[in-house]
Amino acid sequence: PQTPTEKKIAEIWSDLLGIEKIGVNDNFFDLGGHSLLALKLVARLRSHFNMEIPLRHIFEYPAVKSLSAEIERLRQDK
Repeated sequence: PQTPTEKKIAEIWSDLLGIEKIGVNDNFFDLGGHSLLALKLVARLRSHFNMEIPLRHIFEYPAVKSLSAEIERLRQDK
């Protein structure tokens, strides 16, 4: 992860999934994520970024890089 957003997403995933190294192209669900963890992920992302992030975005953008790009897009739309 290179951008601050990518780094924060990877940090949250690492904590939730119990995996030390998370790459920008890693898929949340391939690493062991499931719907309950996705709910926890959304709650943490909302708290950190102080913005509404729909749960469906975790399923539509399951990689750090794509989720980060979507969060950045949502921030610009504010």
